[in-house]
Amino acid sequence: MAEPPPAAPAGLATLLIAPDGRVQQWSTGAQALTGYSEPEIIGQDAALLADRATPRGDALVRALLRTTGQVRTDWLRRREGTCRSVAWYPVAVPLSDGQGVLAVAPLEAQPAGGCDPVAVERLVHATPVGLAVIDTELRFRFINGTCARLNGKSAEDHLGRRVADVLALPDPQAYEEMLRRVVEHGETVDNLRVSALRPDGEPMAVIGTLFPLRDTDGSIAGAGGFVHELRDSPDELLDLARSRRRLDLLGRVSARITRQLDPRTVVGQLAAACVPEFADSVAVDLLESSLSPAAAGAAEWAAKKRHASSPVPRVLSLELAQAARGPFPEEELPPVRPAGPVVAECVRSMKPVVFEGDEGDEGDEGDEGSVARCGGVAVPLVTTGEVLGAVTFLRQGPPFTGEEVLLAQEVTARAATAIDNALLYRRERLAALALQRHLLPAQLPSVPWCELAHRYRPAEDDTLAGGDWYDAILLPGGRIGLSIGDVMGHGVQAAAAMGRYRSSAHALLATGLPPGHLLTRLDQLSDGDPGSLGGLGATCACTVYDGATGRCRLALAGHPPPLAIRPDGTAGPLHADPGPPLGMGLQQVHTHTEHDLPPGSLLVFYTDGMIEDPVGALDLDQAIDVLGRAVRDPHAPLDEVCDALMATRPAASADDAALLVARLGRL
Repeated sequence: MAEPPPAAPAGLATLLIAPDGRVQQWSTGAQALTGYSEPEIIGQDAALLADRATPRGDALVRALLRTTGQVRTDWLRRREGTCRSVAWYPVAVPLSDGQGVLAVAPLEAQPAGGCDPVAVERLVHATPVGLAVIDTELRFRFINGTCARLNGKSAEDHLGRRVADVLALPDPQAYEEMLRRVVEHGETVDNLRVSALRPDGEPMAVIGTLFPLRDTDGSIAGAGGFVHELRDSPDELLDLARSRRRLDLLGRVSARITRQLDPRTVVGQLAAACVPEFADSVAVDLLESSLSPAAAGAAEWAAKKRHASSPVPRVLSLELAQAARGPFPEEELPPVRPAGPVVAECVRSMKPVVFEGDEGDEGDEGDEGSVARCGGVAVPLVTTGEVLGAVTFLRQGPPFTGEEVLLAQEVTARAATAIDNALLYRRERLAALALQRHLLPAQLPSVPWCELAHRYRPAEDDTLAGGDWYDAILLPGGRIGLSIGDVMGHGVQAAAAMGRYRSSAHALLATGLPPGHLLTRLDQLSDGDPGSLGGLGATCACTVYDGATGRCRLALAGHPPPLAIRPDGTAGPLHADPGPPLGMGLQQVHTHTEHDLPPGSLLVFYTDGMIEDPVGALDLDQAIDVLGRAVRDPHAPLDEVCDALMATRPAASADDAALLVARLGRL
């Protein structure tokens, strides 16, 4: 007789079935699984445990031997009359009277609650009710096919993503706050009604329940929900969803483009607001004529439309440069090219043009077998009766609906205002910069005993050019006059006032006036005539250096003191009575202070754009100290000195910066 099988290890339910079908051995695990004690089952036919009609005796054993080595899932009849699904393994065992079967069922691997996992899977995915599970981070962990179809996306597009990233809800923030109450506080939300628009634009409305999912220790592991569609939902729910979607889009567009001062940046922010919720891509074509102050108007385009020989409009495509910083308005725009047929029709008619075509081809016919078909709409950029160009919204799939075209027009109207403002600002900034550079000296005097170098940089935050200036003039008797100043304000008016201040200071220096008397006289030039110096105040620093004695006279009118860097590397400001700014009507009598400087000293004049910290981390003395430490070698070439000084300028400065550096020698 063969040896009986060894005792079953813990965690296993085992029974040995003899060749005649009777139970020969029974483990404690089998008793826990079925409820039958060993005396009750030993000697009984194993078919007693089956929940359905099954062969008995040796026929049952022969049927089980044909499935050895496989995992079986069968329904097991328990002693009290209930049944459960059991996963088990039949193993052939040679016995003295023939082949028997050892049934092995790992207790830990049994389906929870004894349910058939296949049946549960069929139920979950066949039910007409949408089911979903999210974790405590509000990410989808499970969604059945019904719920995925309701949302208009595949189940794979849901898993691992946050709810607000998948569902196009009227108020995503409020919905997310409600989900957090479920997963953080264990609330259950019944009779929840939600309306939304699917990705294809079709509206939907659902009703359902959200409830917390808890672990065995009672902690909340996530949230579950079930919903079903309201096919006869009230129209106001769907209207609310559409209105909310429209307002969300318009709000995003307005928030992103309102304060932009460069047309390319406006386009980049417009695309960021519209993609991918409204379109797959956004293109802006700007008419060449819109770059000039007199943009082409509606009457001109209507006249051109009546003539068959009217030329094709020329446009430039605005794109945001792929750079760490945004473009400055004075930088060159893209080259001009002939407009495509859709854009040409749009700007001529000043009406939206809906089209279908190959992706990126503006509606031209192409190879439909190899190129994705798309729908698009071109909307004219119109402001104050003038057409600036067109915005083209493009997406894969069907053409834009009438409601979507209206929404595209509202978005474009906001973009037109922002682009028009950016173009106006660009023209004014270019004019101010051109005037500023024209009024600054093209070349400074050069003598062996006084080397000069200068720098000018406009504001780094797109602020209009200001009124910074610098100047130098050779005077009789081996002297040189140096001045630097900053007109209050920005734009063309400040640049024009700067020109008047600089030319007046230059003329007064040429007469031989000492610096203090010069500033007093310069201040008096605006008394009684606000237009004489542009009606704007200014700060100024003026010095006269004597190359024979090494003595300089310094006067300040509201301007930061110049920095003196001596040959041994020590640096510090040259102090003088600061006095108030010029042009304020204060009748101030300015005085000057005399300083002796050793040969080879550097005298650094600068405007406040070099030292003013936008975040306020440094005060005036600290900023001047930083400027002084930037020059490591006082004997270096002046261009290198200027570059080192400009490198200390605060990032994103809201003011222009001018720099004048003099290396002082002796006659």
